[in-house]
Amino acid sequence: SYHKMNTPPLSPEERQALLKRLNAVQGYLHLGMHMEAWNELESIEPKDRGRIEVLKARLEVCRSLEGWELMAEIAQHLGKLEPEEAEHPINLAFAVRRFKDTQAAAKILEEAKNRFPQEATIPYNLACYRAVVGRVAEAKVFLAEAFSLDASLRVTSLDDSDLAGVWDSFTLQQENQT
Repeated sequence: SYHKMNTPPLSPEERQALLKRLNAVQGYLHLGMHMEAWNELESIEPKDRGRIEVLKARLEVCRSLEGWELMAEIAQHLGKLEPEEAEHPINLAFAVRRFKDTQAAAKILEEAKNRFPQEATIPYNLACYRAVVGRVAEAKVFLAEAFSLDASLRVTSLDDSDLAGVWDSFTLQQENQT
């Protein structure tokens, strides 16, 4: 389990070495070499493993390895370290959806929605969660909100399999009108 470590400032040399490792982690992830990325993280000095940038890298490696429970634990911890960052509840919900259920993930985002009203990913993901359980009308409301905050999500949504029920409902409406 991760706890809030007292992370003293790094010397320029230590900082350089840590950044080199974190860049290697990102490189391995980019190449789809997930275990190599994990091993690179494991080679980081134990005293530095609680640093926010290291935890964020570990979260991404957990995502790529589908280590949902550990990803959720890290996201929850990061949320305590950086409560002003919307990405942490979003990542927590993403992971919880995969090892628990959609309802638990939706609850996390519903709570985060009030704290981050300008974060388009939250209503977008809520739309996905509603759509996969067949609550299409509610999904459309959340999608409209997400699109009003970030129009680029319109393109993303077209390929999102979670939203298939939403697009099917539009197709049915158009067929019924002809």
